Amino acid sequence: MFGRKNGRYAEQKQKKTDRDVISYEDVPLDDYEQEKTDMSPGAVKKIIISVCIVFVAGLIVFAFANRDKLTWDNISTWWTYDVLGNAGNGYPVDLVGSEVTADNFAVSQGHVAYVSDVSFVTLNSTASKIANYQISYSTPVLKSSGNRFLTYGLGGTCFEVYDFDSKLYTGETDEDIYTGDISDNGIYCIVTEGNGYLTTLFVYDENNNRIYKYYFSEYYITSVALNSDGSGCVAAGITSSDGAKTSGVYVLDFSSEDPESFYCIDDEAILDCKYLNNSKIALVGQTASYLITVGSESYTTNDYGDKTLANYCFNPDTNAYTLALSRSGDGRSCTLVQYNSNGEQVCSIDTEYKSESLSMYKNTMALLDGNTVYLYNTDGQLTYSGDTGTGSKSLILTSNSSLYLLSVNQIRYFDLGASSSETRQTSEETQ
Repeated sequence: MFGRKNGRYAEQKQKKTDRDVISYEDVPLDDYEQEKTDMSPGAVKKIIISVCIVFVAGLIVFAFANRDKLTWDNISTWWTYDVLGNAGNGYPVDLVGSEVTADNFAVSQGHVAYVSDVSFVTLNSTASKIANYQISYSTPVLKSSGNRFLTYGLGGTCFEVYDFDSKLYTGETDEDIYTGDISDNGIYCIVTEGNGYLTTLFVYDENNNRIYKYYFSEYYITSVALNSDGSGCVAAGITSSDGAKTSGVYVLDFSSEDPESFYCIDDEAILDCKYLNNSKIALVGQTASYLITVGSESYTTNDYGDKTLANYCFNPDTNAYTLALSRSGDGRSCTLVQYNSNGEQVCSIDTEYKSESLSMYKNTMALLDGNTVYLYNTDGQLTYSGDTGTGSKSLILTSNSSLYLLSVNQIRYFDLGASSSETRQTSEETQ
């Protein structure tokens, strides 16, 4: 018995010469353990270090790509209201008040904010009500950027500044308010009737101290937008002479008394403006859209041709904007046209639908026609269509497959990646 070399283990190992593959079912458990190759502590250490390096590198790339959003205020809000608690019962959730207009509905980082006829309200990702402040404007307007919000009464003199969970300031102007804007670092601006001028711009820092003032003597300013760091703005206005309308566009640097640039656009009314980034500004007019490069004397014009503007949306995250241009007089049969920050056309997609609301996220565009949402990619493919429930008014994409929707009486959330049966069920529950 003792003359047998290496015992049973050697006998089993010899079987491997008889066939190419050995089943470990043929090897007793204690012998299988002997076959395992031990990894040296040095090799394990190298693997752990490599994994850590890759993980840290990924975090650095993610942080750099989202550096504008990874502020202390945003991180604190996410940790407080999405990680530590304040859980709600989920969407849909009923509105506070009886009416919210499509323009007074915003979503930032999964957090909803809106202004109704009676309140300013914010909700976290589980529909828990975080802020609910009463307002008293006859015609309320909401402007937002990140977790900062400006509300005012159009044609009134009162305004308020909020963050996600609190009221920061209540102010009053001497003249009626025409428009305003806010940046996510707390700098905000108000445009009022001029008191000797056509309109006047007031700019305030995060401590509500006035840091800039500009008088407009030739144009009624109807739209204003701050750049991302609140160091400047674009202001678009209109005037009329002998029945002809003319738009004036001012690019202002708050460190200078004089405009950095001025543009006069004949036979046009600018409806809205937005910084796509700190050097590119998109303007949406009644007959064309325009792209301004800050510091340049000229601008790019993209004419609507024989189409009429039905809707539009900006996306500073991708430095792009999208127009819904109707090919028929009733606003239906819209063509979705997307432009990049150079004013170059990215895509043009013909649809048979009306655009009651339009939103974009990266390479996805969402179109709301009645109570149905349609998703298109920039290749022109229809990637999704589904029911959003009765009374749908406005939608905001938050990913390529998810959106928040404002209806006449609710805020709803849709995961468009869910199965069609789940989507139908969600829609039925909201009706």
